[in-house]
Amino acid sequence: MTVSRTLRIAATTATVLALAACGSGNDDAPTTSAENPAPDLRSAPAELAWREVAGVSVPTSRVDGPDTRTSVNRSGYSQTPQGAVLAAINGQTALAVADDRAWPEVVNTVTAPGPGRDEFAAARIAVTVSGSVPAAAAPKFVGFEVTDYQSDPLSAAVSVAQTIGSDNQIYSYPVALQWIGDDWRIVLPTAEENIDAVELDSLDGYTTFERTA
Repeated sequence: MTVSRTLRIAATTATVLALAACGSGNDDAPTTSAENPAPDLRSAPAELAWREVAGVSVPTSRVDGPDTRTSVNRSGYSQTPQGAVLAAINGQTALAVADDRAWPEVVNTVTAPGPGRDEFAAARIAVTVSGSVPAAAAPKFVGFEVTDYQSDPLSAAVSVAQTIGSDNQIYSYPVALQWIGDDWRIVLPTAEENIDAVELDSLDGYTTFERTA
């Protein structure tokens, strides 16, 4: 099975490109104080740069991560909303494009333990991924909204906006993350949760990514 086909399957089954959200609500927003100011949920990652991973252009930052990377597997993000955004995009891209040899290490690096991870691993064994994503099928990440950010325990929910290939329709999908050990980890949903991408009419309310290259 080609990587582009795997990407489409992942999008429709909510195992890679559509991930579970932590939930949102102003009642549970982090408390603000002079010593503990509210986190910045709106700013884009600092010093944004773009790198290609198997045909998919992903955002990176010298400030917010990742600070450790191989051709596919990436880790080491800042303990901030911006770090969570980059972990969400880079992590799920890695899940989608990692080949048959690399994917077990990728899963262990970028996802949190749980039933969603177990289901993904069981499904991934049944397919073969190789090569790069064709330009006509590659996602283009255009913006994000941090919909929830909790400090105890540290977790985040990020809505990632993208287009696919030459299609100008914008799609958004929710990604849940937890801070485990010393890094952000994606919390994969189960099939029963039935998380899916939605179409957007505009990027109103989203922070957009700038592309200089």
